[in-house]
Amino acid sequence: MEGDLLSLNGTPVRLMGIDAPDQEQKCKNRYGHELDCFRIATAVLASLVKDEEVSCTIAEQDRFGQRMGECRVRGVDLGAAMVSRGWAFSYRSLSPAYTSGEAFAQSRRLGLWSGKVEKPWQWRSRQLREKAR
Repeated sequence: MEGDLLSLNGTPVRLMGIDAPDQEQKCKNRYGHELDCFRIATAVLASLVKDEEVSCTIAEQDRFGQRMGECRVRGVDLGAAMVSRGWAFSYRSLSPAYTSGEAFAQSRRLGLWSGKVEKPWQWRSRQLREKAR
């Protein structure tokens, strides 16, 4: 499990339209202290799922063959819940569905918005550039 990935009957499903911090990605809280934002986002998703039944509607497969879709627990869209709590970003280029939830989290400085964090897709690009040096 990650902050935007869960396992449904042993099959990994990426939550479509969101992007949560990657493994090894750090962020800072409002006081400048470094946090393991990957671990926190993963824990938040795990707490939303608990031991509840998850239902997913698979929309597509990405270029790596990974399934992507909308997943719900007791009718709650997990992607929307992660974004509105501030522990994932709306991935606007894939879907505009969660932009209002992101604006809500940002305006209230929830989760990742309470401090400093690089958006995961920017962090991945920077990691690739640094490794290419």
